[in-house]
Amino acid sequence: MTDLLSGQEPTEYDASSIEVLEGLEPVRKRPGMYIGGTDERALHHLVAEVLDNSMDEAVAGHASRIEVELLSDYSMVIRDNGRGIPIDPHPKFPDKSALEVILCTLHAGGKFSGDAYETSGGLHGVGASVVNALSDSMVVQVARNKELYEQRFSRGIPLGPVEQVGAAPNRRGTTVTFHADEQIFGSHRFKPARLFKSIRSKAYLFSGVEIRWKSEIDDGETPTTATFHFPGGLADYLTESLGSASTYADKPFASHPVAVEVGVLEVRRGVDLLIQNAMPV
Repeated sequence: MTDLLSGQEPTEYDASSIEVLEGLEPVRKRPGMYIGGTDERALHHLVAEVLDNSMDEAVAGHASRIEVELLSDYSMVIRDNGRGIPIDPHPKFPDKSALEVILCTLHAGGKFSGDAYETSGGLHGVGASVVNALSDSMVVQVARNKELYEQRFSRGIPLGPVEQVGAAPNRRGTTVTFHADEQIFGSHRFKPARLFKSIRSKAYLFSGVEIRWKSEIDDGETPTTATFHFPGGLADYLTESLGSASTYADKPFASHPVAVEVGVLEVRRGVDLLIQNAMPV
């Protein structure tokens, strides 16, 4: 039997062999651990993570409108009218703004204690920083207290401190513009049709939000502009999904308790029952 180790040169395995990855290096080294890979599905997951942050603001009652835009260079813009990411110095890192800590540190965010958000989606304390790490360019603008602030990043590294760039007397919220890094995702590009479907689905999950879609890239099939707002939430989804199917009730049963939103409509087809549930509201 051949020795599997025969012919191999002995290698040193000592303390110097142990790597310590700092900051967002682990994300760029092993993106699959955070977004499941580097394929087209993983690329579109970046949008979902940033959008989920805006949805959390809406579910918490601090935002009513979200705008999602695909630019001609395949950059994504996600804008909300929420409270805006804090830009003041972080108590634990006084030389850094809370904005920089959130975007450049894994497991940093306002969703752990439950004080800032009772419910939330996405990768808690990971999503925004992962998107930053996997983007060759990210620009974040925050409108708070009638002032507009901005900070720029590249591949998870801040290109400078957060700066006040002007007044924002009639504006509030956060705008994130990012361009996915080709070093990570290669030739994969955002697809308008896939984004459109995902954004529409998000709008059903919370009846209190309006999501506006715009694309500078026309694939010939997907609308370049659209506004999604479903006051009935999951009830609207069930009505549209079932179409003209014969049902036992004229309209879906929809309940909005404190814990979770649920929509149910039974179809006249044996004992089949379609049940949809959503994020806590």
